[in-house]
Amino acid sequence: MNRNIKRAIIAGLLLLVVALLLWYRLDSSNGSETADPDGSRQNEQPAMTVDGFVVSPEPFKETVYTSGNILADEEIYVRPETAGRITAIHFEEDSEVREGDLLVKLNDADLQQEKRRVTYQINLAQIREQRQEELLGRNAIAQDDYDVALNELNTLIAQRDGIDAQIDKTEIRAPFDGIIGLKEISVGSNVTTQSTITSLQKIDPIKVEFSIPERYRASVARGQTVRFRVEGGENENEGEIYAIQPRVDRETRTLRMRAIASNPDLRIFPGGYARVEVDLQELEDALLIPSEALVPEITGYHVFLLSDGYVSERAVEIGTRTDRSVVIREGLAPGDTVITTGLLQIREGMRVNVQTVEEELPEDEPAGDETIGDGSAGYGTFGDGTADKDIAGDEAPGDEITGDETTGDGTAGTGKTGVGLEKAFSSGVGVTGPGYTESELGTGTTDL
Repeated sequence: MNRNIKRAIIAGLLLLVVALLLWYRLDSSNGSETADPDGSRQNEQPAMTVDGFVVSPEPFKETVYTSGNILADEEIYVRPETAGRITAIHFEEDSEVREGDLLVKLNDADLQQEKRRVTYQINLAQIREQRQEELLGRNAIAQDDYDVALNELNTLIAQRDGIDAQIDKTEIRAPFDGIIGLKEISVGSNVTTQSTITSLQKIDPIKVEFSIPERYRASVARGQTVRFRVEGGENENEGEIYAIQPRVDRETRTLRMRAIASNPDLRIFPGGYARVEVDLQELEDALLIPSEALVPEITGYHVFLLSDGYVSERAVEIGTRTDRSVVIREGLAPGDTVITTGLLQIREGMRVNVQTVEEELPEDEPAGDETIGDGSAGYGTFGDGTADKDIAGDEAPGDEITGDETTGDGTAGTGKTGVGLEKAFSSGVGVTGPGYTESELGTGTTDL
């Protein structure tokens, strides 16, 4: 009897424990539903305040800004074809020469002596050939005897021609019109075929070599006008594309081409740096957004859009970019609103409040040393692997965020800020330029 009572007591206790567990889980579930009746967004933080820009089509002149090198129209280093001693120099440094002008003379005394010896032999061979020809006319000798005399004469003439060719190699002449550079030797110097005597360059016209991204291949052609400036020069020069490399560089994914330009005053020198502008096309309905709204990533670029009060992420394909704006080729449509501030803190699906919505882009500053393809541009854009001190993670430390600084529109906490910075740096792409204030980095965030 006692054993049955004990079993009943144990069974009752087990039922009681199970009932308590079920009650606890039901109570917790009811509490969660009361805290979040919608059940769609848990632990939702207060809406962050951001600025936006409404995308609208507008005319745009698409221009590529790139860097190039100045090349001479023709350029050589003057080197001898044969080794020898220099006996005369017939040019002045930094002077103009004409095609065929004698520049340098090498010692040819031994060749001249050999030429005289062969000339004497030729004279004797000519007399012998004439005699044999007369005897052959009277049938006094066989045809073979005459042929031997004629062959001897022709062989000697060929030897003399070979000596003349060797003598010509001792005379170094200008292969084209141009300007002689500085001389590297003096009279009496012994030179070889590897010795550099001077340089000769034709710099009117001048050539400009540059590269553009391969995506612009269909927008350039031979005969197209380009503009360029050189260091130390105040004037803008114009040239014409005359040759395009028929292949894309495998490493840089760029297309190399050359333009030719007049240089009548000879003020542009080869080897210089040029800032090149190439006009591609006139776009009547281009979609432009502020450069600071573009977020770089490993596989390309994306922007944050405002959709019914929430953030959505959209991948885009960019075109030409200027100091303040960038052309969007694919990914956006007229009427879309892109977010331009707080990009380090916002995430997909986050609720935001738009404080200011702009519909016009700021005017671009004069073009500087901008290069298409290397990820760098002017004011407020994205660079390669660099980060401005204004976005350093230590400007939003957790210790400085207190409950007293909390406002109704407080932004995401330090946890969100830290994640944003970590993502930006881990992608290998830094953010340069203004556009991120301390309030966006967490100094006025919600108390944690």
